[in-house]
Order: sequence, then C-alpha cells, then structure tokens
Amino acid sequence: MRVKLIIIALLCATILVGCCSACRQRQKNAKPLKGTEWHLVQLEGKDMELPINSFNITLGQDGSIAGIAACNRLLGHYTVSENYAINFGQVGTTMMLCPENGELESKFTAVLGVVTHYDIDGDMLILLQQGTIKALFKALPSEVVK
Repeated sequence: MRVKLIIIALLCATILVGCCSACRQRQKNAKPLKGTEWHLVQLEGKDMELPINSFNITLGQDGSIAGIAACNRLLGHYTVSENYAINFGQVGTTMMLCPENGELESKFTAVLGVVTHYDIDGDMLILLQQGTIKALFKALPSEVVK
C-alpha cells in the first residue's frame, strides 16, 4: 500500500512539474499585450477571414487603443488590472460609410465595450466577457506592410 502511495505521489509531482514547465514556456512565447498589433480572427464564436489591413488593434503603453475596423479608424483608452482584467472605455471611430463589413464593424466595437478579461496564448489574444470568449486576435508580424 505504501509503495502505491509513493508511486502516485511521484506521478502527481511529475505531472505538476510538466504543467509548470508548459506554463513557463507559454509565458515565454507570449506576445506582449501592449505594443503588439492584433488582427481579429474570431468574433463571438464565428471565424473571420478578413483582409490583413482591417480589424486590427494596438494597445499602447499609455493606455490608448488605436486601430482600424472595416474602413474606419478607431481610438480610445483601456485599463488593465489584476487577474488579467481589462476595460475598454468608449471606443470612437471615424464615420466613413464602409461598403463592406459595416455591420461587422458595429459588432466589433460593441464587443470591445463588454469585454472584462483577456488572456494571451503565444501569438493569440483572447478577449473574454465573464469567462466567455468574445473575440480572438492573432499577433501580426512586425514586418507586415500595410
């Protein structure tokens, strides 16, 4: 019986060490929240295949958010706090009429308004509302030319 307990304890320890190692590797490979240009790839559970020069956001070191939706520039402010909490203040946009994806643009800015938390997994930014994924972004390589 004692041998079984020792084996179980060793297995648990091995699993925990492996998980911690995976967590450290994930954090090491994570793109920074601030200063990275993020491109929308999923909104409210629906996969998006959007042009690389639209539906992008960049979170500045100073708490500013800038980007482009369908065809309108967007800007505003955000705050982050403990436990990956994030709050986007009112996000403003220019008012051009977007012939394509205008409705998606409205949904996109509305989602930013309800987000409560974020997570970063490698080059993916996950925006959540009380545990539900609202938007998923992929980091753009810094050499992408617009």
